[in-house]
Amino acid sequence: MHTIVVGAGIVGLCTALSHAERGAKVTLIERGLPGAANSTSTGGGIREKFGTKLNITLSKLAAPFWATFGERFGVDICFRESGYLFIAKNNEEATRLKAQAELQNSLSVGTGRGIRGAAFRQQDGWANQHPIVDGLYRGVLEAGVNLQVGTEALSLISNNGGVVKGVVTTTGRMLGDAVVLATGPWCNSLLEPLGLTVPVAGHRHQLLIVEPAEPLPTDLPWLISVGAQVHLRPDSAGRVLVGGFLGHDERCDLQGWSRQADDDWSQEVLAVAGREFGVVNRDAVIKHGWAGLYPSTPDRHPVVDRLRPGLFGALGLSGTGLMHGPAIGVLMADLILDGSIDDPDLAKGLGLDRFIDTDGSSGEATGL
Repeated sequence: MHTIVVGAGIVGLCTALSHAERGAKVTLIERGLPGAANSTSTGGGIREKFGTKLNITLSKLAAPFWATFGERFGVDICFRESGYLFIAKNNEEATRLKAQAELQNSLSVGTGRGIRGAAFRQQDGWANQHPIVDGLYRGVLEAGVNLQVGTEALSLISNNGGVVKGVVTTTGRMLGDAVVLATGPWCNSLLEPLGLTVPVAGHRHQLLIVEPAEPLPTDLPWLISVGAQVHLRPDSAGRVLVGGFLGHDERCDLQGWSRQADDDWSQEVLAVAGREFGVVNRDAVIKHGWAGLYPSTPDRHPVVDRLRPGLFGALGLSGTGLMHGPAIGVLMADLILDGSIDDPDLAKGLGLDRFIDTDGSSGEATGL
């Protein structure tokens, strides 16, 4: 069995690793460097506290991987079990948090609630995404994956029966038994010539590293304002990471989007964070800012499915690619090597067919 994985972000790295560890021959191609497109542009969140059963299930599947990452790959990912504190400012938001807490408790994800307006889980936290990518990079090489960087997929190869047999790349043709697209929002440029599309769009998110006037406690939880859509957490050396959509979670043009944080957004997010949390405001010194893309589906849940014979997609993680990547890798290996995902509810929730009869807009805003 030869599997070709297109895209070496965390999802592609985990998919390649899962296949190789089960004995498959794997070629992993990446047009840039591993993790450079979006996997290193996140805040590093790893949590089980979500508002939908599917996201909680994926987090629980990935949890053993994160618990043993350092021992397995010899890399310290600097995980900090600071917890996530979701804060509600009105009764509607508090009711939503209460319903989510009841769901989480029913799925054995322990959570606690503050007085009327907050939900907290201590065991969640954040890690440094850069050593995560480094560890996975080492892992795929040790597992025997043929990693080809600087190699871009130009088109898919299919036979007269429509079965996908390989990829045309900037370094030549590659043939295989299965092709996995782990390309984020750039998938449709490869799919459209085959008459296929997946509803995945790039949603630009922005983050800042700032120095507040007064250093925050290092054990402060990751603070999330439900209504204002702003969040912050301590970073290191007294600095703070600040981000949020601020009510503007919109798709962006994949051509020419900026990787720099916008000046207007930077000032607004600091003002909103100061108003919501009282710990960071416009007086904070901006040290660094950047932007990345969340590859988002309409329901903010991923697509892990066979798109046509020989072609598979691990797409649309909607901001959860880092924390759920290990689970997606295992599920994709099950789908390709065993022929199916064992859990029928999970398979249905990740399937592309769910968008045929609905706009799929009942999910949650997952990214931070």
